[in-house]
Amino acid sequence: MTARAKATFAERLQAKIDARAETALHGPCPRCGADTITARTPDRVAAVDVRADPTPLDPTAEILARLDGRLTWCLASGEHTGDRIRWRDRWHIASGRCTHIVIADHRCRPRPIQETLL
Repeated sequence: MTARAKATFAERLQAKIDARAETALHGPCPRCGADTITARTPDRVAAVDVRADPTPLDPTAEILARLDGRLTWCLASGEHTGDRIRWRDRWHIASGRCTHIVIADHRCRPRPIQETLL
């Protein structure tokens, strides 16, 4: 029986950092202060940092969000992995109702514009 090479400290630390970055966390938007969910998609080649609104979407609300130019995501929960965000592509959407919570990209509400500065 051959012994498996023991992971170095740097490799173990990087694995923990990667797992933590993929875990969805609730927190305020730094720009507008709204409640949001942030996470990194699990793709190792082109991972995307996502900030999404925590409000679950029904199919009609998802269509409206997509028409508004917002991406939609599945908030997948796992017993051992925590909450993770997965992108909903056109095939995922066309396959019918998702078993996970569907959420949309966060878009800050417009700030009121001051009418006159003088």
